Amino acid sequence: MTDEILGRMEAHIKRLEGNLTHVKRVHLLCKLIAEKEGMAYDEDVLAFAAYFHDIAAYPYLTFTPPTPPTPPTAVFDHALESSKMIPELAREYGYNDAQIEMVVEAVKYHDKTGMGSLNETRLLRNADGVDYLGYMAVARDFSRFPNNYGKVLSTLKRRKEQFLPIVDLPYAKELAAPRVEELEHFISRFEEECYGMF
Repeated sequence: MTDEILGRMEAHIKRLEGNLTHVKRVHLLCKLIAEKEGMAYDEDVLAFAAYFHDIAAYPYLTFTPPTPPTPPTAVFDHALESSKMIPELAREYGYNDAQIEMVVEAVKYHDKTGMGSLNETRLLRNADGVDYLGYMAVARDFSRFPNNYGKVLSTLKRRKEQFLPIVDLPYAKELAAPRVEELEHFISRFEEECYGMF
């Protein structure tokens, strides 16, 4: 992965008003976990998957956004929808069909426990899970819902239930453990200090 391509991808994420700091941390965590676990990976595939794994959730897309699920009670699967956008986008960056297939798998299953067989998929899933725990989760959710502490609290509680199960690599679990403790401590103190007034 060249600095030029990384720069293009960062500029692309900024244009879409995506969470650039999140994807950069996820990319870094992928590499740290791979090194500790001794897992081989394709850097070009991993970088692209890390940078664009949440693209369907970005507020401003340069192409037609996915159709919201129907009925209204259906869940919007941002991983699935993001994976559908990857082929066209990856071709713009010069990726070949084999690389695109790998990126699609990693993106499609980045939030699905035990799905996908590639190292890039497992690394992305574990890194994303780790980044959604601890103080980063707290900061992210307060910035998303600054005037709705009740929503922040309920979202934070879901973090552990949603993201801890996808963390299955030993080093990722090691990274996640203190983050979960911090998150649980924060939630406990926050509930005490709010006296139920959100």
